[in-house]
Amino acid sequence: HTLVTMSGRSDSAVVGLTQMGGEGSQWIGQAPFTDVPHLFQNVGDGTFFHSGQLAVQACIAAGVNITYKLLYNEVVAMTGAQDVEGGLGVAKLTHKLATEGVKQIIICADEPKRHNKKALAKGTLLWHRDRLDEAQKLLREIPGVTVLIYDQHCAADARRQRKRGTLPTRTTRVVINEAVCEGCGDCGTKSNCLSVQPVDTEFGRKTRIDQTSCNTDYSCLDGDCPSFVTVELTPEKKGRKASRSSRGSKVAEPPRVADPGFAAPKGTQNVLLAGIGGTGIVTVNQVLATAALRAGYAVESLDQIGLSQKAGPVVSHLRFSTTSLEPSNRLTPGSADCIIAIDLLTATDTKNLAYGSPERTVAVASTSQTPTGDMVYDKAVAYPDTQSLLDRLTATTSTLTHFDALAAAQALFGNTAAANFLVVGAAFQNGGLRLPEASIEEAIGINGVAVEANVAAFRWGRVAVADPAAFAAAVSVPQRAPAVVDLELFVDTTFDGEVRRLVELRAGELVRYQNAKVARRYVETVHTVWQAERAVTENTAFSEAVARGLYKFTAYKDEYEVARLLVDPVFLADVRAQVPGGEKLTYRLHPPALRAMGRTKKVGFGPKSHVALKLLAKGKALRGTKLDPFGYAHVRKVERELLAHYTDMVLGLAAELTTDTYATAVEAAGLPDVVRGYEDVKLGNVAVYRARLRDLGITA
Repeated sequence: HTLVTMSGRSDSAVVGLTQMGGEGSQWIGQAPFTDVPHLFQNVGDGTFFHSGQLAVQACIAAGVNITYKLLYNEVVAMTGAQDVEGGLGVAKLTHKLATEGVKQIIICADEPKRHNKKALAKGTLLWHRDRLDEAQKLLREIPGVTVLIYDQHCAADARRQRKRGTLPTRTTRVVINEAVCEGCGDCGTKSNCLSVQPVDTEFGRKTRIDQTSCNTDYSCLDGDCPSFVTVELTPEKKGRKASRSSRGSKVAEPPRVADPGFAAPKGTQNVLLAGIGGTGIVTVNQVLATAALRAGYAVESLDQIGLSQKAGPVVSHLRFSTTSLEPSNRLTPGSADCIIAIDLLTATDTKNLAYGSPERTVAVASTSQTPTGDMVYDKAVAYPDTQSLLDRLTATTSTLTHFDALAAAQALFGNTAAANFLVVGAAFQNGGLRLPEASIEEAIGINGVAVEANVAAFRWGRVAVADPAAFAAAVSVPQRAPAVVDLELFVDTTFDGEVRRLVELRAGELVRYQNAKVARRYVETVHTVWQAERAVTENTAFSEAVARGLYKFTAYKDEYEVARLLVDPVFLADVRAQVPGGEKLTYRLHPPALRAMGRTKKVGFGPKSHVALKLLAKGKALRGTKLDPFGYAHVRKVERELLAHYTDMVLGLAAELTTDTYATAVEAAGLPDVVRGYEDVKLGNVAVYRARLRDLGITA
């Protein structure tokens, strides 16, 4: 309850505090003294069966108007997915609540078919979870105590059980076409899932699904965006394909490197591991503790997991010695011999940096950017600058080795599950982790999970330190070739530096988008701005912002462009790389025409529709003409208005540019980045864009 009050999210409105088990009882005292007629109260099933059911009974006895939203996820999710003691099945729960006097019960389930309607209490409604808002609106109008049972198994626990084979594996995988994605964040808002991760690209912030951590909940598909596709995965085919791949054979045979030759530690060795929950930090600590035991050391360890079930920070302490240890399993400030920073953001927290020492601490860090919950939910929240985080870690350590472990693991193994042991291998090779190689590999085998991949990752981590060039070559990923630039577009231009690079790349893409005429108009506009800027300053921030902003407004993603990007062979290759063995690629679209007819959900367009999409992509010649059937839609008119206004605005700002107006011009030119998303999401951001222009004193 305290965490909810601390959240910065706009939907975290709390009107009263209560202890665990007292949920809703505060309303008994508040209700007579407020003109609010009704209250919603959240409660988990673990809390409900522990003691929260007494609060429900008290509210029934007091006759207050309250709706309990009972999250029935079958485990005590916050503290480790333990079984719910004294829990009842959903059907028996409805009978209990009805007998006690609950006026109305609605079950919103992710899979309603799992329930036998005849087994439910009389009058209980069984709906799909998509009708959650409708259920809330209905229940708030009913006097007395009502209950909404939201039935969905804990997603994190379901992912764990699928890995263990105790739940059937879901074969549908979700992939985002980053070229279509606008980075609006709507999918993160709808799903609130940390596997929906923002990534920075040449064309701005985009979104990607982390296939390794994805819990196959599929709520991200509710995002109002055409960039989502699904593929069906056959495990047997995936295995056969992986075994034949050249990448797989490379992983099986990492190059052997020389032993670092560091002497075994005398006295106590102190190791600090920093990461986030759900990524195996505790497992790594246990593997290293086992390795130390097998090597004959006395061992103490401590895992501070806190709210790791919610992807919170995890810090693990490991101490081992050739002699008996002091009676403490926790490191003291300045005592770390090695810091293994599997999550850089966690490692550079002030209290964790305090364990380092510039005289003794050897550090290895992964520079992978794993977003926090706020970053997933709010597109305006950016990940801190990586170099500044590395500088913080450097200041409290004697040596630092760093690389992107998640990207390296993805390149080497096709998933990120073994990333942790890449970092461990690097820590061993640079002398921070003074344990025998054989003991570490033996402990990985004792753990018994993905032994071959984790041993390979450990060895590849050693290569990252011993032979950085070989490591870089092994983890390099082929990049999409930029469009071939027609130099005719740049006749009579004098671009140079970063502006030239930005314009060349985007002009080539505009030829793909429409034609050379549109690209030439783009080049000429940016060149005019660039010349005006050069007359005032050597800085190029204004023309760089115009190069990006004008391209964004010119290449707006209408039906033709979305179709072109969806069937782009580059994207199809990316799908195969992200989900090896994936078949039956299906586009999840919500066409405006169907939307206008009242269709509220996306439609799946399977393989048979791909030919139609290719034909639609060729219709770009109609874009902006009277024959364009999509051009009459309101959002398309707005997009054309934005382009015309922005062009006139930046040319006007350039014509009157001075050192005094320069900062305002740069800020105004960069505002198109605000306009993200599709349909209603985009229109909402257009309003924000225009408001910010007015704040700068520019007519929107």
